[in-house]
Amino acid sequence: MSRAFRDAIKTEVKKRSRRQRHTSDTLSTISTEEVYREEYNLDYWHGFIPNEDTALILKDDGDFLVRSLMNADKSICISVREGEKVYNAIVNRSDAGVYELAGVEYNSIKELVDELQVRKRPVQIEDTMVVLNRPVPRKSWELKHCMVSLKKRLGKGSYGSVYKGVLKKDHQQIDVAVKLLTHMSPENSLALWKEARVMMMYDHPNVVRMYGVANDLEPFYLVMELVSGGALNDYLKKRGKNATPRRRTQILYEAALGIEYLHTKGCIHRDIAARNLLLDKVVKVADFGLTRKSKSYKVNPDKPMNLRWLAPDVYHTGIVEKHTDVYAFGVTMWEVFQIPYQIPYKEWDADEVYNRVVEGTYRLSPPEGMPPEISGLMKECLATPELRPTFKSIVLYLKACTNQTMEETR
Repeated sequence: MSRAFRDAIKTEVKKRSRRQRHTSDTLSTISTEEVYREEYNLDYWHGFIPNEDTALILKDDGDFLVRSLMNADKSICISVREGEKVYNAIVNRSDAGVYELAGVEYNSIKELVDELQVRKRPVQIEDTMVVLNRPVPRKSWELKHCMVSLKKRLGKGSYGSVYKGVLKKDHQQIDVAVKLLTHMSPENSLALWKEARVMMMYDHPNVVRMYGVANDLEPFYLVMELVSGGALNDYLKKRGKNATPRRRTQILYEAALGIEYLHTKGCIHRDIAARNLLLDKVVKVADFGLTRKSKSYKVNPDKPMNLRWLAPDVYHTGIVEKHTDVYAFGVTMWEVFQIPYQIPYKEWDADEVYNRVVEGTYRLSPPEGMPPEISGLMKECLATPELRPTFKSIVLYLKACTNQTMEETR
């Protein structure tokens, strides 16, 4: 082990120790021995990455990578593609740091891989002989923990705490928001990767940008754009009374631009609400934990869902489509114009909301002060699925409304 590598490791250990003292969450303990393991420094080491993403990364026969499995033992695994299948070979590691595969011992993962790849020595996995041909390096979005510094806790998200942090990448220091996942069940791990996979497809000024996932060690970090203004619902609670109708309409227009972009990418957000819209210089759509890349998909209506925003028809059909987002946007329009801010159906508990909205025909009425042209659009969004507008038409309509409002205020 080189001196430079040892110095880097010592710095990382000290950094993690400071980070654990700084945060209020109980973080997973990362031992010195674990951090010293040199496989973490290999280009083809992908850390904790699920099977689905492994299959997407390995494209050609002989493509391989090394990763940790998301099991209780955190087993080291060599994954290699052969034909239509990705084969996984478990590498045993002794307490003494000796690695063993197929009865042969090695001093390091690098030594093991070099033996198999350079000499083209086939290894049997299941009932198939495979050859390691091309190591696939980490993608640009596969970050390392040493690249991320946590600064200030901002709040709690769907799967853990959210921190303000700094990402050091490509000789830059970037202010970021970091979702830190402290207690990762297999289900939460897959949910994290699904959210990251969805977000990495997007590049739009009204959609929160994803920088990557720090997955070399636990706890995992989901690293994304820092939006300084915070959530829209918090803004409406604290400063909403001073927002003009023009400002509120502009907020809805910018949110609609982001959602329209998602729909053009074939994605349904399924959790549109003021709490999932962030404010910066422009509004940005965030929180993709429920997002799916699909024209439509089935959900279980018996499982808890965002009742106050979810279209009633979903509870009857179990099917989510783009017009599901349109209904939720209609509820969000109500949130944006409600003064003082409050959640929809504030006076009702969940059972009453279900009985009167899902089983009944009750719909939100436009708040006092909502311009007639906006209230008309809100009613259309809350209509039955076949009568709801598309986001393309919503964007065009709101753009016309904002232009008209600007003309009237000159």
